[in-house]
Amino acid sequence: MTPSGPVLFLAPAAILESLQSRLNTVPVPQLMLLPIGMQSQIPTLPTDGLLLTAGHASVEHYLSSAHWAHSQKWQHIDLALVGEPQCAAQLGWMLAASGEPTALAYAAPLLDALAPAGSANWLHAGGPGAASFLALLQNIMLQPLIESWKVIFPNGKPSPKADLSKLAELQTTQWQALYPLCQQYLALSQGRVHHAFHPQLNPFQLPTHIEPAAALAQFLIQFFQKS
Repeated sequence: MTPSGPVLFLAPAAILESLQSRLNTVPVPQLMLLPIGMQSQIPTLPTDGLLLTAGHASVEHYLSSAHWAHSQKWQHIDLALVGEPQCAAQLGWMLAASGEPTALAYAAPLLDALAPAGSANWLHAGGPGAASFLALLQNIMLQPLIESWKVIFPNGKPSPKADLSKLAELQTTQWQALYPLCQQYLALSQGRVHHAFHPQLNPFQLPTHIEPAAALAQFLIQFFQKS
């Protein structure tokens, strides 16, 4: 099913050009790509559209986009994207997508175009908000690595006076951010039954009705409880 109504894609400005280059192959009557921070400035558009979002700053930010789509009577898909923009323009993005089944069916041609060559090469992470949870989780996991580089290599060179206690602080901050995020997502996804949109690899042998995103959140919560 190729979208017949307008398609609006909100994502970080730095990757819009790369996304556009991948989506040019899909015959969409009206495709608009805008920076993720501009959703509050979007005018009223025709109904029966599709909203794609990536790069939410928080669960609340995701919920704001979902509410906007619902108020416009649009389908909504949220994404987690991994890739260097220039390479992704040629090779595709590693991506996870989530949303209602009807929204996924509507968005599938676009998701296939964004993903590496071949159809269905993307992860169906779960119901609405699952992909945003994975993207936020990834950001939390990567942030200490970025900040630790600044501590150890403050001027691009190893520092003999690096304050290693700051590395421990970064780790503590990371754990303090992970737990409430997992709690938020498990509350959001409570009671869902997962039906994967397409066959996909399941290396952890999850029951078919369990969301990959929810399973990861539950694993991390249990890890916290044991530590």
